[in-house]
Amino acid sequence: MRKIVLFGLIVSFFHLTANAQGYSFLKKHNPKLDANLDPFANSKINPDSNAAINPVYNWNINPLESAEVNPIFNAAINPLKNPSVNPRSNQLINPEFMKALSPLNSQWNGLFLFNSKNEPFGYLSAASQEVMICFDRDGKWNGYFVKAGKSIYNFFDIAGVWTGMFLCLDNSAGYNLFDKNGKWTGIHVK
Repeated sequence: MRKIVLFGLIVSFFHLTANAQGYSFLKKHNPKLDANLDPFANSKINPDSNAAINPVYNWNINPLESAEVNPIFNAAINPLKNPSVNPRSNQLINPEFMKALSPLNSQWNGLFLFNSKNEPFGYLSAASQEVMICFDRDGKWNGYFVKAGKSIYNFFDIAGVWTGMFLCLDNSAGYNLFDKNGKWTGIHVK
């Protein structure tokens, strides 16, 4: 019985290490351990409490209100029109070719997506200064973010179609994710 429990602990440790570089790496990003990283405890990084980081009130960071940060109107930030920001067209930012971008890689270094309960459920890897690759909790590539301005990234599916969702800087520790209507999803990146 002890051998089975010990084997289970070893498997769990290797699974955690493969998916998140171990607990110590996650620890420095974890809003459950550091209230400064928690938008539900820190009003400065909560878009519902800070109008400067809320696209409903700050139209400069709202792709629905500003053509400059909207990929429908700005071809430079649209991966269907600009192959340099499209991982399907640019192998240098494609996680299928650049294995170091994957959170399953032992050398991975990136950010974590947290849900509204501060539970990790995904990963982000900086592929370039303009593109961040997004992975689900199992390390599967599920889309990417393209920088649209100083403090905003638009989210595209793998095919390069804009989902309408976007990240905005939270003024301090990371990003907040907004839906296609500009409403905060409660999802945040650290």
